Amino acid sequence: MTEQKLLEIITNGMRTASLSPIQTIILRTLGAEPVPRRYLVEYLGMPRTTVYDNLMKLQAQKLVEKFSVNNKKRGRPVVYWKLTEERE
Repeated sequence: MTEQKLLEIITNGMRTASLSPIQTIILRTLGAEPVPRRYLVEYLGMPRTTVYDNLMKLQAQKLVEKFSVNNKKRGRPVVYWKLTEERE
């Protein structure tokens, strides 16, 4: 999704009834590179559950998507979030 399309979604409310201020901040923070939720929590200074709940709402609106990366170590894979690719 291009920066221009993202701004259009945020300002015009396209594909969504409305975005909360937190969701708008999350979308702007995601930008071009995928990031893990931990980064968003630390960068935004918000509780992890708040960030997660809002990411899930954005995912339901098809504005963001998540994917996992296995770092070939023990434990859970790291889950990254990114803006959805524009499909037209």
